[in-house]
Amino acid sequence: MKNYNIENQQFVLTESADAYLRFIPFSSLPQAENDTGLAQLTERVLMAKHDAFIGHYTDYILFSLTLKNHDDFNNNEAIVMIIYKNYTLFFYDETLTTAEIYVDHINYMLKQLTDSSLPNLLIPYILIRYDLLTDRRFLMEIENTILDIEVSFSHKLVDPQNKILSLRKILSNYKHHYLSLSDLMEDMMGNNSNLLGNEVDQNYQRLSNKLTRLYKYTEMLSEYVSQVNDRYRAQMDLNLNKIMKTFTIISVIFMPLTLIVGWYGMNFDIPELKSKYGYLYVTGLSIFMLIASLLYIKKRGFWD
Repeated sequence: MKNYNIENQQFVLTESADAYLRFIPFSSLPQAENDTGLAQLTERVLMAKHDAFIGHYTDYILFSLTLKNHDDFNNNEAIVMIIYKNYTLFFYDETLTTAEIYVDHINYMLKQLTDSSLPNLLIPYILIRYDLLTDRRFLMEIENTILDIEVSFSHKLVDPQNKILSLRKILSNYKHHYLSLSDLMEDMMGNNSNLLGNEVDQNYQRLSNKLTRLYKYTEMLSEYVSQVNDRYRAQMDLNLNKIMKTFTIISVIFMPLTLIVGWYGMNFDIPELKSKYGYLYVTGLSIFMLIASLLYIKKRGFWD
């Protein structure tokens, strides 16, 4: 367990047992039960760690959320906070990050706030706000990837299904993430309006608006992916139609020739077979039918 007190609007490490911010790894929860009397909280903490959740109890607020890993959603960081009036318990996974990193993020964001008189109530806001710093750039990279897929159709039609499915999965995860955080912000502001100061409430309101914008941006990208997928399928259908058109033209050209071959291949007494110029006649007829078929196809614009 690592303890931090607030000094000059910054969290600093302390040895005091009455620290303002106390970090407890999830793996230390059994030991923490004996050391700090958290027996009644352990089950709630472990149940809340896997989803965005806010719980309001008699003397504390339980707040859990997930911080994203852009490179691997399987390594998202789950954190749980028990926010009392005078101190906060911070539960985290020490295999993914450290208490020092969280404190650095919190201190970095505290410097940008005009009012940090209630830092324990601001910690959820700070962590979410810090987590969103690179989201717009990441979503813009996804948008550029989708655009590159769309542009590639004009050069070479390569099957993009694997990329499209991967992008859909990523965007679906982000939509769920933003929606969950928006619900958290709504619950935080709705149930703690008497606890949050005016400046703190405005910070959460701005964060809620930002989450709404990111959610709409993600939803727009999801629709863009669907449009690109539909365009790919339409292009595939167009190419298939061109292939079928080619085969149809070839069939039309050779169908009269096939008829001539069948006609003169019948086991009947055909006058042309006894004629001196019968072979030339059939050859000329075949060439005529071939040219006539080509001229007819060209005149009707079947080659366009």
